[in-house]
Amino acid sequence: MKLIAFIVLTVSIAHAQTTDKFYGKFLGLQADSAHMYERVLKVGQTQKKFVPPLDSKAIIATGKLNDPRGASKVEALLVESPAGPPLLAIDANADNIVTLDERFELKEAPVEGTPYLYVIGELPLKGNPLFNAVPIFVRYFRGYKHPKLTETDRLIDQSVMSLAIAEVKIGPKAVRFQYPFVTSEPTISTTEGLFGIDFDGDGDIRNEQFSIESSQASDEEVVLRYGDMYLSTASIDLTRNEIIVRRREKTEYLREELAVGKQLPDFTFVDFAGKQRSLKEFRGKYLLIEWWGVWCVDCVRDTPYTVQAYERFRSRGFEVLGLNWDDKVEEAATFLEKSKAPWPQARKDSIKTVTEVTYRIQEFPSSILLDPEGKVVSLNQKSLQGPRLVETLERIVPK
Repeated sequence: MKLIAFIVLTVSIAHAQTTDKFYGKFLGLQADSAHMYERVLKVGQTQKKFVPPLDSKAIIATGKLNDPRGASKVEALLVESPAGPPLLAIDANADNIVTLDERFELKEAPVEGTPYLYVIGELPLKGNPLFNAVPIFVRYFRGYKHPKLTETDRLIDQSVMSLAIAEVKIGPKAVRFQYPFVTSEPTISTTEGLFGIDFDGDGDIRNEQFSIESSQASDEEVVLRYGDMYLSTASIDLTRNEIIVRRREKTEYLREELAVGKQLPDFTFVDFAGKQRSLKEFRGKYLLIEWWGVWCVDCVRDTPYTVQAYERFRSRGFEVLGLNWDDKVEEAATFLEKSKAPWPQARKDSIKTVTEVTYRIQEFPSSILLDPEGKVVSLNQKSLQGPRLVETLERIVPK
């Protein structure tokens, strides 16, 4: 009897151990289209030779793109010809010759009314045991007008990160996972970068800020939620194309999930004057919370719009709280003074947990709009930044 009991117990323990681990493999690379950088190409002459040659009436705009393979820059050419659709040409091997396989046709966006053409190109990659090319996603805003753009300027934006997409077998389902891919690294990290899981099973992982499906990790094995399960990646073996995901405890899932209408939990911070403060001080007002930094080009560009909103809506019960991500408070304070931005600011060292763990901030700027009860009104980054901020507040803040 004792022997039988021991065998049953052993089998039960072994079964429990195996269900605490899940195995998967990589499917390929994908460009991160959620985090895009603007670039301006200029119409002019190029020293690049096109083989076969272009139409003689083609207009060429040239400029530099970030190379997703890890090199600093790669030359790109936008070709507009009456003979066909626009092309994006990238001299991927830097030999000054643009061949057919280095030209990518721009397509109409799949959503009607979207103001851009797009292309997903591939640049050859050497030395990786699994992947032989890195994708790049580029959008061209044809006909876009702006006071700072001349007639010979062409506005595009590009992806700057690649993501490795995998499938992991969890029970009867093959669940999509996402991992950061850095070409200069010999393996794929389990602790650093942008991770994700297809939480809702639609085949896509949403990478925008505050999405439950993606999390930014910094030197930690980040825990993701899948239904009532909590998972993290224990190991990755590129040479065998094997991923091992392990089950984690609910208590190890430290992220705060946000949604419109949900109360934002209180947190404390230290302001630039060294005073201990808390989020609940702002109850009774519409509050825009902004993660930003002087080093962030988009943050600096958006500051005048936030100043405009602050001056216009403050008398109607609106306030701003800056969560500053600069190492040197003095530099941020000088910028704010010059920008005439007097709202409260939190010091970086006092909001590290809130930024890196609680809300997994993956891009700057990032914003949340709260109502006077401290509930989330909007998480839509486009409507809370730039010129659209005033429009949003005009619609929401009572007169």
